[in-house]
Amino acid sequence: MSNEKSDYSYILTVAIANVMTESESSDKAKEMRLKALNQIFTRLNFYKARGFMDYLLNNIAEKKSVMIMEATSKAEIEKIVKLVPPRYDGAKFYPAEYSVPEEELICWSETSLRAPLNEEGFKRYQELFKQIFPESDVFE
Repeated sequence: MSNEKSDYSYILTVAIANVMTESESSDKAKEMRLKALNQIFTRLNFYKARGFMDYLLNNIAEKKSVMIMEATSKAEIEKIVKLVPPRYDGAKFYPAEYSVPEEELICWSETSLRAPLNEEGFKRYQELFKQIFPESDVFE
């Protein structure tokens, strides 16, 4: 998805410029979008400091900035920014409404650093990894 020459700070800077030059949005809507983009930037800086791949960070920036730009309400923007864990029904995990696979993968990775994943958590981690890196044979 991401261009190799782009990085998340560039992607978010372009999104910020787009917010600033929007003519149809109110000042309040622009302010909400700018705040959300800043929150995403702060989170991505945290992930970068933790050593996560630029590929993941760039894709998160791209996907989340598009969602923020397309959001039509404050509640929707708040849901996009908030980290919501996937729902588990006893047999399978389901991503949250505004979740992106790359960020969920990072969350599973962070969780695995604190304690071993149970079988269901490991399966979800593996599923996300294969989805994001289909050419990888890590789990083969």
